Amino acid sequence: MTTQLLQPRRIRRLLFFLFPVVLALGIVWWQRAPLLRGVARLLIVADQPVQADAIVILGGGLETRPHAAARLYREGWAPKILVMQPEKSDITGLDMVLDYGALTHKLLLKENVPESAITMLEPEVTSTVEEARVLAQWVAQHKPRRLLVPTDLFHTRRARWILRRILQDDTIELQMIAVPLRRYSADNWWQTEPGVIDFQNELIKSALYRWRY
Repeated sequence: MTTQLLQPRRIRRLLFFLFPVVLALGIVWWQRAPLLRGVARLLIVADQPVQADAIVILGGGLETRPHAAARLYREGWAPKILVMQPEKSDITGLDMVLDYGALTHKLLLKENVPESAITMLEPEVTSTVEEARVLAQWVAQHKPRRLLVPTDLFHTRRARWILRRILQDDTIELQMIAVPLRRYSADNWWQTEPGVIDFQNELIKSALYRWRY
């Protein structure tokens, strides 16, 4: 008899504790869109373009970054474009296909950027950290006050952090221009596989950069 009374009591107690959890999960699911948008914006820096000394194209994003840089140049925001040169692969080293730097250069020319406005930076790089170090050498020679950096949505905050850390010059203003992507945006990134992959990769890279540098 006692056991029969205890079982409903335990069930009621279990339901009493489970109800708030289920309710909370339901609210999170119902509000998932604004929550996921908010999480994404923790990784995004979206500055407005202002007059600058140069536009910096970091490696990667061949479909978007050169186009965004060319647009900024044509609109008169800066008089020159600096192009990073990622390390050549075995195939590009054999001149079987164009390397990233050469492709970016050709794209800029096709976007009506004159040769005289394009500067190919050396040496070749393999990461955002190495790009920051190469940029630091150029900065030491040319003493710019402001740079525009068009890059992918989720890359903006980590790129700004490492650039500031390597440049170590508070007088240089970095304007991070978040480049729109065709496959997803900050408002729907979780609805596409590329968006989820890019988001999770950037979370890992951001944590790694904070730990290592």
